[in-house]
Amino acid sequence: MIADLLTATLAEEIAAAVDLRVFVPTTPATEVAAKAAQELGAAGLALARGFTDLDVGQRGSVMDVFTLLRRGRLGVAVAPIQLDAAGRTNLSGIGPVGQPKAAMIGPRGLTENNDTPSPLWYLLATHSSRALVGRVDMICGPAPSGIGPRVLLTPAGRFELRNGGWVATWLTPGGEELIAGAPEFTINVPAGTPIRDAADAATVAVLDRVDPSGKRKREFGE
Repeated sequence: MIADLLTATLAEEIAAAVDLRVFVPTTPATEVAAKAAQELGAAGLALARGFTDLDVGQRGSVMDVFTLLRRGRLGVAVAPIQLDAAGRTNLSGIGPVGQPKAAMIGPRGLTENNDTPSPLWYLLATHSSRALVGRVDMICGPAPSGIGPRVLLTPAGRFELRNGGWVATWLTPGGEELIAGAPEFTINVPAGTPIRDAADAATVAVLDRVDPSGKRKREFGE
């Protein structure tokens, strides 16, 4: 259920971002969402397999991709190992700088795209205090300044980074309990925040069509 809810939400938002020309998926679920978005109205959206590798018919130079990024035309969805209350991201390692307990893939392009006009989504399979922290152990992506939309999707709900803090736009059933389980990652939950427990059926049908093997669900342990 959560896999469909969050993947469908991402697909709908990518499709609704009419200025996007290129999207960079980084996990199986984000790739499924991007392919679904193409069927939901973003037929001309190119998918990149990295910041220098676009689909057939698109130029693949670094200059092209990063120009699009700076113009707000390139969307990215990532799953950082840590995201903090100010929107800083960590893809390098958990633990003290220079002596991490666990080393990861590194920042790659996140340093450049964490604060641009282009939309950036953070899609996490869990809402945990391990990934959602007060301050990241290592800064790979700086705190966004607000020049572009930043959205977090977790099993607790959907959250936007506004004026340097996270605000809930909707919650899942049990979302408040999940938020309470990561107390250092402060989230403002306004009174009357709606509860959403299922994705739109028509969008789920598109997900099933582009992802018949269910790889999006495996990413969420379903």
